[in-house]
Amino acid sequence: MKFKGAVVVFILTLAVIGGGFCFAEDFYSAQVRDISDREYEQAVIELIDNAQESIVVGMYYISTRLKANNPVKMLLNDLVEAEERGVEVKIYLNTKFPDVSYEELVGRDEFKRLQDAGCELYFIPPGRKLHDKVVVVDRRYVVEGSMNWSIVALKNNFESVTLINSPGLGKEKIARLEKIYEIQKKKEEDKEREPLYIDSIIEKIEVKKALLEDEKYFPMMLKRSDRRAMDLYLILLAYSKKLDKIEFFLRLEDVGLGLGLPASWDDEALRRQVIRALRTLEKKYNLIEVEFYHSSDAYITILPILGESFAIETKSIGSRDRKIPQRVKFLLLIKALLEKEGKDLDSVPQKEIMRRFHIAERTLEKAMNSPEVNG
Repeated sequence: MKFKGAVVVFILTLAVIGGGFCFAEDFYSAQVRDISDREYEQAVIELIDNAQESIVVGMYYISTRLKANNPVKMLLNDLVEAEERGVEVKIYLNTKFPDVSYEELVGRDEFKRLQDAGCELYFIPPGRKLHDKVVVVDRRYVVEGSMNWSIVALKNNFESVTLINSPGLGKEKIARLEKIYEIQKKKEEDKEREPLYIDSIIEKIEVKKALLEDEKYFPMMLKRSDRRAMDLYLILLAYSKKLDKIEFFLRLEDVGLGLGLPASWDDEALRRQVIRALRTLEKKYNLIEVEFYHSSDAYITILPILGESFAIETKSIGSRDRKIPQRVKFLLLIKALLEKEGKDLDSVPQKEIMRRFHIAERTLEKAMNSPEVNG
């Protein structure tokens, strides 16, 4: 009986799989040819040289500052020649690289030469990465695979590439590139930074007592001068409270400004610092889990901490209008916790505060003398 049951399950599984992959209406009729490795260059040159109407290139990386007589130079020369004989040439280029700025990339001589010849260059805004390696000729011949236009890729690497003769696929590939550019360009134009200050998110937050009393959390951040990690975690708590969720997306640039990073910094610089602080909270303190999406977003999960909580007004620890030292912010949290317990900060012996919250004597004395605590 077990054997028969297994056969039935197997048959049903095949039926489900077979039904699940019946997408005939989504497939295009096509002829295909493998042009991997060293066959690529000659095949693409022939396509460009014989193009009648249009050439569309979507490319992650194109080598620039080229010397004569190399394969990339020849491909770019062929695009110029095609444009000069009346073929419409459009090139969609990735601009998101760790070692070169957008301005430096788009100003390179090879790209200017293409533009001067009449080729249309569309530089994808650097918020997202265009990872395509595709050429579409006359809206029907699609060359797609792993091949960038670099000397190493064309001459040395093993690169898998397919030439596909399919008008339907060609039109869809072109429409996709056009849509990507339009969407990313609009996002770049409409994008407004909105600093995520803690006191602009919500009026009060709930803070676990363990964050102050357990030496591995805020006391350790104070000892290590991890000011940014503490500030960021408080922002995350506020955002979580506002959404009433422990899992949520966050825009990294807005968080960077909320942490007091310079508004003159570009988005990439802001993101790097916030990512570093998020990794610190995840790896050093085990307070969150984080996943990064599309470079500008992070998906945060706030991990649970056992024990009681206390409330504090965000305006008392916010830093939108003033820079509050980390030791003072920590003491303000201690003050709010003691008030919940019916105690006054001044009435509790300093040695008890030092012992309970793992704070050094000199650090406590400096914080006690601050106007934020005494005001």
